[in-house]
Amino acid sequence: MKLGTIFIALLAGISPVVGQDEVLAPLPPPLQAPTGRPWLGLKLAKVEPSISAQIQSLPMGVGFMVKVIDPSGPAVEAGFQPFDVVWKMGDQLLINEAQLATLLRLQKPGNEVSLAVFRGGKPLDIKMKLGDLPVGRDGFSSELADAAILPGESGPMRVVNVSDRTATYSTDEGKVVLRKDGEIYRVTISNPKEEIIFQGDIAGEETGEAIPELWKRKVFALKRGLDHQIHGVMEPVRAPRPRVVPAAPPEP
Repeated sequence: MKLGTIFIALLAGISPVVGQDEVLAPLPPPLQAPTGRPWLGLKLAKVEPSISAQIQSLPMGVGFMVKVIDPSGPAVEAGFQPFDVVWKMGDQLLINEAQLATLLRLQKPGNEVSLAVFRGGKPLDIKMKLGDLPVGRDGFSSELADAAILPGESGPMRVVNVSDRTATYSTDEGKVVLRKDGEIYRVTISNPKEEIIFQGDIAGEETGEAIPELWKRKVFALKRGLDHQIHGVMEPVRAPRPRVVPAAPPEP
């Protein structure tokens, strides 16, 4: 029985018959040496479209399904269950692994995070105290977080807040804050001392001549990422309703 079939059965209130080879086997006890990296204690997989369709409030393309819960991890204490669908961390929709890696990178072991979950099709919020990733456990790599916006460049961190229509990009060279206001993008660039080196509005790449050359590529990459999440996730295109045209009355 496939994972998606099992989850749909759970939504319908049916106890799925799971083969012995499909049982979510517990992981072995972890080594005790911590790494100083935040840890969920979960193995996750992207939600299949067939499952997303069963949860009306879940935006298409958003969320992860819980596949395995580490028996010694923080998710156990938080009350997670197999087949839970985790779709938000705080106010951030969870789109892909790179984004989730970036959000975790901004946290520290011991921090409490709020995770929005669907269980059996019903929404709930789970508060979790992040653990400290032990040696020998899989975690999201820092390289994955670095590649979330600009592959090949070292050290960037990006946070996109769809509800506020803002995006932030930070490196050792400074920080960009981008806010979409209608069709205009408000841009603020500051240096590592938090001194503003550019502040202005852009409407397209042709209006970005005043942006410092070092930051142009980063600003427009951030703009494209923000637009993708706003229009591709929060505002999915709906199929048009069929238009019924009444038949013309017969000619006399």
